[in-house]
Order: sequence, then C-alpha cells, then structure tokens
Amino acid sequence: MNQPAVSLDDIGYQDLRIVADRLLETTRVEYVDEGVLLVMNPPGIEHRRIVRAIVDDAKRAFYTGAVDVNWAADENYQWDLPDGSGRFYVPDIIFIHPGATTAEEERTAIALVVEVTSPTSPDTVLNDRTTKPVQYAKAGVPLYLLVDQELGRWTLFGLAEGWQRYQMAADGAYGEEINLPAPLNFSLTTAGWPRWK
Repeated sequence: MNQPAVSLDDIGYQDLRIVADRLLETTRVEYVDEGVLLVMNPPGIEHRRIVRAIVDDAKRAFYTGAVDVNWAADENYQWDLPDGSGRFYVPDIIFIHPGATTAEEERTAIALVVEVTSPTSPDTVLNDRTTKPVQYAKAGVPLYLLVDQELGRWTLFGLAEGWQRYQMAADGAYGEEINLPAPLNFSLTTAGWPRWK
C-alpha cells in the first residue's frame, strides 16, 4: 500500500523551522574522542565577531606593512589528530604560512590555532580548554590562543622548549592587546570583542 504524500501545506512553518535548525546544527562536527562525535550548534554572533576581528587584525598587519607574511587564516580546516585514529577537530581559525603547497607542508606550516569558546555548548568549552590544547601541543603546533567568552578572557599558550606540551605565554582580559610572538609578530586588538550574554 502506498503511503500518502505529505504536502508542505500539512507541515507548519514551525515544523520546517525545527528541521532547518537541526540541519544547521549538523554543519559543524568534530570527532573528538573514541566513540564521541561532537555535533555543534552554529556559533553565536559574539563568536563570529571575535573570529572576524582576529582575521581582520592579521590582514591589517600585512596590508599596513607591520609584517611581511600574508598569513592564510583558515576557518574551515579539518585538523586530523596525528595518532591515525581518524579523529579530527575543526578549529575556529588556523594561521598557516602561505608558502605551503601540499597538505603535509600545510600541516607543518601551522603557526597558530585559535579556539573561541561557545558557552551554550559545555562539551565544546571543555574541549577547547582542556582536550584540544593537549593534542595541538603533541602535534607540535607552536601557538594556541584560547578566547574564553564565558570569562571574557584570553590565554596564549606556546610550546614548552623541548616538550610536547604548552606553557602559558600570556593572558589577559578583553580590552588588553595580544602580542603574538614569532613567527607571527603582530598584535590582536581585543577592545572591540563583544562579551557573551
């Protein structure tokens, strides 16, 4: 027996909106741990504004001559964990030296990973604060910037010399400038970063 076709007239606007919202939620996925697939809500406006401000500061540094490298700022980079597990993260921003021409070169040319917490998703906040920095450090990513919206603070981590772990290089509150060390050598202005509500 054939099932009757469902007409759009039979489905209310609210039903379609719920389906659309659920589909939007699945657009950002990370495979963070064995058996744990993290499906994230789309980032809020404060998150997006902070990401845009960081990318704008990097471009401004190049176009005003403050630095001579036009860093590639990638907001959709799938960063595979180096353990061969198939797990991956999608950082909010990765700064890659533009001279990389292959996937392997690109991975080794990563100078900075930026994660901006999303307070509405406690699992992602925990991962940004604890799990991800451990993995990025193990892989030799030189710098990790955590922007913690919930606290209105930022922390810059750098690899400890001779170790595969991070140590705090600098930290501060929104409004305090972040001076990124070599190889980046430019500053991020945080005064305009919106507070999470």
